[in-house]
Amino acid sequence: MFDGIHVLDDIFEKIDGAPNFRQISGFPVFGTGQPTVEAMVEIINRAKTGKEKEKMIWFTMRQEPLVYVNGSPYAPRDPENPHVNLETKMDVDQIRIVGAHLARVLKKRQVESGNDTIAIHKDEEFAENPMDRKDYEDTLPVKDIKDLEAVYDYCREKCGVDLKLIRIPVQEDQLLTKSIDAIIDALKNEPASTPCVFNCQMGKGRTTFGMVAACLIKEISITTDLRKMEEIKLIHPTTLKDLLYTKFERMPIISQEDDDPFARGEFEVIKQLCATLPLAPEAKRKIDIIIDKCGPPPRGAGIQNLRECIIQTKWKYDIAQEDKQIAYRAMIINFIERYFYSICFAIYALEFGPLGYPKTFNAWVEENEGLQTMIEDGKDKLEWSRTVDAAMLDKLKEMMSDPNYKENLSSLIKTIYEFAFQTYADLPRGPVKNKSMKKLCASTLSEILPIEIADKVNKKLEEDPNISHDFISLIGMVSYF
Repeated sequence: MFDGIHVLDDIFEKIDGAPNFRQISGFPVFGTGQPTVEAMVEIINRAKTGKEKEKMIWFTMRQEPLVYVNGSPYAPRDPENPHVNLETKMDVDQIRIVGAHLARVLKKRQVESGNDTIAIHKDEEFAENPMDRKDYEDTLPVKDIKDLEAVYDYCREKCGVDLKLIRIPVQEDQLLTKSIDAIIDALKNEPASTPCVFNCQMGKGRTTFGMVAACLIKEISITTDLRKMEEIKLIHPTTLKDLLYTKFERMPIISQEDDDPFARGEFEVIKQLCATLPLAPEAKRKIDIIIDKCGPPPRGAGIQNLRECIIQTKWKYDIAQEDKQIAYRAMIINFIERYFYSICFAIYALEFGPLGYPKTFNAWVEENEGLQTMIEDGKDKLEWSRTVDAAMLDKLKEMMSDPNYKENLSSLIKTIYEFAFQTYADLPRGPVKNKSMKKLCASTLSEILPIEIADKVNKKLEEDPNISHDFISLIGMVSYF
């Protein structure tokens, strides 16, 4: 864990040691960051209904091996890349074996220390972009060390439940079709009332997707049973329609962001999907409702909206320094691919869920071979940079070519700001828009500088790396030269 890991809205009750713990309204579906042992016990006790040896399913969506020291979770990291979760190609059994081995290694280090301590590393605080994270080392006095299996065994006995552990190794911010099949296999023959808990490190992307998938599977299960009751006239069609709307469709608040087509997920590859498969528009509508319920307030009870995070991260990309844009770009592409396959999963589930999922989702995707090509070709088709309109740029160059441009510098600055505002007219007001405009102003000014002035500015920037490249600094140098 790290400082700032808990980002869930304060309106939700907090469990100490369970960062971002929440439940989706109307479903026995829970999510959390990697909890402490005590918090895991508390979560299980909250999730169970009181039945004797009640069955409960815990999905751990992490691909990293884990070990618990003094009741708190730790995972190994690459020393050359300590701020990013370890990427492994291990299967479930291999992860379990490595986790047990890790526990033995740490116990050996504890003994070798001579004072029952081990060295650990932590991120100083949470930062979305891995390049903004800082590592520090600490010495930890050790009372006990357990591998993950031993922790779940303890919780199973302590809480008196039939706790089933499902490991689904998923890389952060990504999604594999076989991961969805693992969730389906675990839930398709279970009553919709069976509680299930999802966790990853922070309880964010991987956890949220698991919760979305579980909610859709449970919704289809409930809907299928109700429609069977309708067929034998145990429930009136109008009553069923109202019930399904109230239970699954009704959303309390419509966000202003719904006016933004990108916040609605209308990216080119998503529009292509909806135009290609007949069931896709309805599947998108269905999964979007669940995504909103699993996302942040006011519409949901989570910490990430799997659709809106795409454009929100794109805004951060727009204002980031070039070296940090690399990580944001990778995140955006992964988010689009995850959202694409979320809609595909909804298409598949709506068709085959009522039949008991006779074929796997992975097999369905492979049968629709064009889908993989579609997302591979379309996941990075975004506007990665913005420039002012060509006609606007010509006007600015004309103003800059005037021999008396310094006397009209205030007018030039105003015009550049106005053009930047028009270029980012689609962004909502706030710090992201302000930073995007300032960054565009700086790049625009650099583009329109006469060669002799541009050479002097660039030379000054090279001589003093501490000088900022922001718009105000550039204006100051232009006015000086």
